[in-house]
Amino acid sequence: MTSPVVASRASRPHPRPGLARRQALLLPLALAACATPEPAAVPPGPMRFNYLTPLALNVASIEVAEGSPPPQPGDIGPRLLPSPVEAVRIMGQDRLVALGTTGTAQFVVTQAAMLRTGDGLACLVGCRLDILSATGERLGFVEAQSRRAVSGADAGRPRAEDALLRSTMDDLNVEFEFQLRRALKDWLVRVTPGEEGTIPAPAPEGVTIEELPK
Repeated sequence: MTSPVVASRASRPHPRPGLARRQALLLPLALAACATPEPAAVPPGPMRFNYLTPLALNVASIEVAEGSPPPQPGDIGPRLLPSPVEAVRIMGQDRLVALGTTGTAQFVVTQAAMLRTGDGLACLVGCRLDILSATGERLGFVEAQSRRAVSGADAGRPRAEDALLRSTMDDLNVEFEFQLRRALKDWLVRVTPGEEGTIPAPAPEGVTIEELPK
């Protein structure tokens, strides 16, 4: 007489206590790590400064030099739109107005770079304004520089370079006007609202025209 066959079930190891709980807690963290970070905040529209009160100078013309400062190692600025060099030129073109009959104001970009080093970003921008006589003699000048940097997660966010350039240019704009009013105040012409040729362009939506204290 044959013995009955008894079916057996292969034993499976039981999960260790608390393992499932730890996995459940780690899952949201893993998903967050895989998620794309939010882009850095960049103001809408092109970079312009013509919504600000113009800096009117007692010269016959304004020249914005086309030359660029020497390139720096690690500079990724030329990839941006606008590049740091172009951004500084835009500021000079938008802020300066000639209301005199003789002489020239020459605006020069002295530094303009967006550097990526390790997990960080650094933006450096600068400019110089020379007041020249009709014969080319330098009668006065002013310089301004600005530097900002971000690191870690802020430097890795989409559009981090654009946001950093905007904030650094805002600093340069304020510093340039401050230095100009301090060092070249005798060359400034008072702009009266309503005079032909001296009214700033319309401000972007949500931005008001402003003027720094004298």
